[in-house]
Amino acid sequence: MAYNGAKQNSVLLVSGSERSRGTLAEVFSTSRYAPVTVCGSAAEARRMVLDVPFSLVFINTPLPDEPGVQLALDLSGNRSCCVALIVSGDSYDQVNDQVEDAGVLTLSKPCTAQQLRQAASLMSATRVKLADMERKTATLEEKMEEIRLVNRAKWMLIEKRGMDEATAHRYIEKLAMDARQTRRLVAQTLIRSLDND
Repeated sequence: MAYNGAKQNSVLLVSGSERSRGTLAEVFSTSRYAPVTVCGSAAEARRMVLDVPFSLVFINTPLPDEPGVQLALDLSGNRSCCVALIVSGDSYDQVNDQVEDAGVLTLSKPCTAQQLRQAASLMSATRVKLADMERKTATLEEKMEEIRLVNRAKWMLIEKRGMDEATAHRYIEKLAMDARQTRRLVAQTLIRSLDND
């Protein structure tokens, strides 16, 4: 989901208790969270996430068809959503140990509305930071790929055209500037043409 100025997040609330679903939905009834979708089982949640990408997922355990830990672990594998697991106080430490490394936030019952909203704010901020890191990583990978291609083209010019490294580098730079193309595109074209020599 794109982040606008209001940082709106789509929310999936999973709880076996109809009453808890209503209570959780009320907590997230602000304009910052929309749409808010509720469901009553892990199976239903799994079906829903196949069709709709959710920003935040809150799982109130236990669920009627499973404890909820596996659902949290499965959903946390989706990089675009953050998952919180709401568990009883006596199982908090054990469950937290199981899910913490997967990036799942564990909350102990009973949770106040303020605690839930704070958790949602933390999860939202985490999503923004992760998305930013992914963009930077993708940019870095693209730059590294360009360097690899340019270096390959340079070495092919050295081998097949007898240029030295500095001359090959200048040649690629000049071709890119004259053709108003990226060094990557020029390198790809050179590699194809030199492969055919």
